[in-house]
Amino acid sequence: MGRWNRYEPRERVGEPAKVEPLQIIVGSSFEHALREFKGLVQHERIIGIYKERQSYEKPSEKKRRKRREAEERRRLAEMRERMMATGEWDRRQKVKQKKRQKKTEARIRREENTETLE
Repeated sequence: MGRWNRYEPRERVGEPAKVEPLQIIVGSSFEHALREFKGLVQHERIIGIYKERQSYEKPSEKKRRKRREAEERRRLAEMRERMMATGEWDRRQKVKQKKRQKKTEARIRREENTETLE
């Protein structure tokens, strides 16, 4: 492995060296293209990487943040386990599924109404 050149940025582990340009073809509607662009940006984690690089995070702060995040994940997992044991988890999942189903049905009705108007 060669010597590191201080004038060229180093590749970071887990992150691409260069960000590829995002290309969106604007077809029938601008709104659809904008939605697709937002999805690509979110999928590529561009905003998150940008926010991370806005300011320097000391290694000790990074460790503390990672520890807090891990503790939060553990706490949520324990809470989920307790809810599963009591049956509350299944009840909440059914409620969420009903809400999703209602939203989907409402969207389908709206689309049908707009098709009949055209």
